[in-house]
Amino acid sequence: MPMLAVQPMSLERHTPPLRGQSSRPALTHVVLLAAANPHIAERLLRGEPFDMALDHPQYTVPLDAHDRATLAEICARTHTVHEFLLTLAAAADGIVV
Repeated sequence: MPMLAVQPMSLERHTPPLRGQSSRPALTHVVLLAAANPHIAERLLRGEPFDMALDHPQYTVPLDAHDRATLAEICARTHTVHEFLLTLAAAADGIVV
């Protein structure tokens, strides 16, 4: 019976390229939390303050004034969790929103 020779793929072929780090890591953290738990995004969209929406002690995210203003603006002009996550992810990536 012939043996099959399996060649492993080179690392370059199956590892996605690394992107640069976000210039707004706190917003990136919020994106990840909201994507993992859409209930957080829903609470923010309903107008709950950020600190109340993240009511779990492990979810502390230190947002500066600029990040808080960006988050408030995004919450004010988005209407669905999907829109919220897309717009927030763009802001975290440095895309002007």
